[in-house]
Amino acid sequence: MSLQKNGSEYAHKKGIRRATINTFGYIAKAIGPQDVLSTLLNNLKVQERQLRVCTTVAIAIVAETCGPFTVLPALMNEYRVRELNVQNGVLKSLSFMFEYIGPTAYSYINSVIPLLIDALTDRDLVHRQTASSAVKHLALGVQCLGCEEQLMHLLNHVWPNIFETSPHVINAVMEAIEGMRVSLGPGNILLYALQGLYHPARRVRLIYWRIYNMIYVGSSDACVAFYPTFPNDQYNSYEKYELNLTL
Repeated sequence: MSLQKNGSEYAHKKGIRRATINTFGYIAKAIGPQDVLSTLLNNLKVQERQLRVCTTVAIAIVAETCGPFTVLPALMNEYRVRELNVQNGVLKSLSFMFEYIGPTAYSYINSVIPLLIDALTDRDLVHRQTASSAVKHLALGVQCLGCEEQLMHLLNHVWPNIFETSPHVINAVMEAIEGMRVSLGPGNILLYALQGLYHPARRVRLIYWRIYNMIYVGSSDACVAFYPTFPNDQYNSYEKYELNLTL
């Protein structure tokens, strides 16, 4: 039955494709995820882009239905195949999976960090774009769950991609940084952004000011405590002593 459903993923109507993908979750819940997963992972090797995208969503739904622990080992093993389509499919599946499972990602963040770092440092643009999207959903899912150290490690690998020129990549990177702002707090991102606001190169300044404006729009009130301090002079008093109080 799972093999028969494969044909429905080519349907022109979006509703049929969505119903087909949801059906994989029901089948996996009834017979177990192993057989369904092997069929789906084989689909990542085909050239048809629409089929691969639908397959990644189906894998994420199987993970949501049967538990991420049933899917994650097979996905991470499949990433070892040195084929761009397969690796991109795995990354997209992880992105959808983290989007669906939300806070449950807390239990799996340590497992996927090496894979995400490998993708974020890959030469292929699409790898970095899809990995940034996965980082965004991961960061939003584990907010306030004590994963700040892992997220800071991921941020250090996302940050070098802020100078990419491809619109799709830079949008994915900015969304990842926005997700980090929510989970790590605006202060950490602000300290990264302050370093380049007055850089001699105009292009560097532009991207850093874009990040600063993004932080300002999202968390302007929370940034006050993290702004640099200036010493008082004979004309003005710059220090706000109440901001230095700690309980």
